[in-house]
Amino acid sequence: MADIRHYRDNQLVNPRDFKIKIRMDWSNRQEAAQVLIDSIRLVGQEGEALRKRALSGLTGGVGFFEGEPYRLEVCEAGDPLKSFEAFLDLSDGLKFISDCEIEVPVKMKQGNDWLNEVADSFSYRYLEEIGVIKDKDFSSVPYVINYIPDGTQLLILALSAFVLTKELIENIQAVSDRISDLTDAATPVTGVSVGLGAGVVTSYDIGNIIMAALKLIAQLAYIVAIVIAIVQLIEQIIEQLMPPKRFHKGMPIRLLFQRACDYLNLELSSSLLDSLDTTGNKWVLIPSKRHRGGEKPTGADNTWRETGVPSANDVTNTFAGVIRTFKRVFNADFQIDNGTFIFERRDFFERNTGYVIPDTFNNQEQRWDEFGFNTDEFRANYAINWTTDRQDLNTLDNLEGSFFQAQFSPKVTINPELTNLKGLEQVDIPFAQGVRKDGLTFVEEAVKALVSAADAITGQLGQPSSLSGQVNSRIGSLLSSSHFITTPKIVVMAGNNLALDQRAKTSAAGLWENYHFINSFKPINGIHNQYYTFEGQIIPFCCDDFVKLLNSNQVETSEGEPAEIQELEWDVWNNSAVISYRVNRLYDNNFDIEFL
Repeated sequence: MADIRHYRDNQLVNPRDFKIKIRMDWSNRQEAAQVLIDSIRLVGQEGEALRKRALSGLTGGVGFFEGEPYRLEVCEAGDPLKSFEAFLDLSDGLKFISDCEIEVPVKMKQGNDWLNEVADSFSYRYLEEIGVIKDKDFSSVPYVINYIPDGTQLLILALSAFVLTKELIENIQAVSDRISDLTDAATPVTGVSVGLGAGVVTSYDIGNIIMAALKLIAQLAYIVAIVIAIVQLIEQIIEQLMPPKRFHKGMPIRLLFQRACDYLNLELSSSLLDSLDTTGNKWVLIPSKRHRGGEKPTGADNTWRETGVPSANDVTNTFAGVIRTFKRVFNADFQIDNGTFIFERRDFFERNTGYVIPDTFNNQEQRWDEFGFNTDEFRANYAINWTTDRQDLNTLDNLEGSFFQAQFSPKVTINPELTNLKGLEQVDIPFAQGVRKDGLTFVEEAVKALVSAADAITGQLGQPSSLSGQVNSRIGSLLSSSHFITTPKIVVMAGNNLALDQRAKTSAAGLWENYHFINSFKPINGIHNQYYTFEGQIIPFCCDDFVKLLNSNQVETSEGEPAEIQELEWDVWNNSAVISYRVNRLYDNNFDIEFL
């Protein structure tokens, strides 16, 4: 029998009337090992102390709604092979039996139930409010509104350019005339004086000179005014046809995990998430938005500020939502091990332990092994789909990389009507892909030529504009047909702009090739998802065996074949365990697979 010791707030206690088993459930992988205790009874001074602790909320204490620290140590006293951090949950089914006897549920700290309950209990907006998430955590994603102008808009552009250009040319010609007038007025008139000592004299028509000069100055001023009007009109046309670049804030996916772990005092370990957060490959989630980038929404008070955290209506509103969503996207799973939150592709946790399953039978009465197959996991159609954003026509017009399908069919059939390849695995990603602006449209090229001329003119006047630079800076932005985002988007950033080959980096086919292919029943690169299954096998089991399996469920059968324990329930009082396991063994290869 294993030695089990109980500690309440680091004080050794002796509870009554409890049954303890330790379950290791790798089918869900939330926690390598969990203690199963419905409740314990504490009596005497221990029961009286906990009773007072529960009622302390009436006298300035924490009361019912804060758990009491509890720890269980398994195996050797003073040097336990495993220590389980738990807590007494006074808010869930606490019973007062007498003045000095109390019954209270025991729950695991950082276990599966704890994570599901706690990770759903706070939002990312709350983390921002209390300062766990700061402005520096946000990524500014540039975006531009794009659409095809109609004929009227193009006509206005052409007519405006023609009229103003014509007016400018005519006034430049008029300047030439004014210069000629000034030249004529400034030409001296030669004559002969009269009277004694008559001779040749030269005179100037000062009035004509002044008049001609004023006309020239007025003409030049008019030209300057026309140039200014042209630039202003061009700016208005650009703003209508090509609204200025704006920015929506989002958060890198890895940072969503990191900040929640920071709040929960967990370390984060994930090579999967690390691969999404490199210098030229930063995956950023833009939450739903109901305002123009950088502008305060109508009706918002003065405390409003631009944020990149998920909104209340997003599936990623809470940490639990982030975990559930990205488990699905990346075919991943998680585990909490000694205060570290591990998030990896689901096969990451398959680490060989060297443990050998004893040679017993799962049907010990008949002394044979009953086994089955995981045919219930087969899906003839495996589809991965990105969502479209009804507010953004780009996600509807550009479907590149948004869908992938692996279709399985039999190689050989005798009775096609009895073919039993069935089932659909639909991986619906609740985000839209971003569309990167890779170049200028024909309208933007036309406008660029126009504004380049405007830049040249204003440069001659000593006040150069940079309108052409504004046009070029649109390249690398996110394309959107609306300022609003109803479906959160995922983009890959490289510096301050979207990375090249945006759709290829986030493609549904890429998700299959990197994460989901391991679910295929047909072998791909020597990997397949076919298993022989064995359930309910009773085996001898002790502390040494238990510690071998703390971090992995990968074992061997007595024949030396690799196996994977799905569930193990250890009866610590009787040194035995009931296990269910499976062996990755090919049992059918009558498949063809087509990628669509």
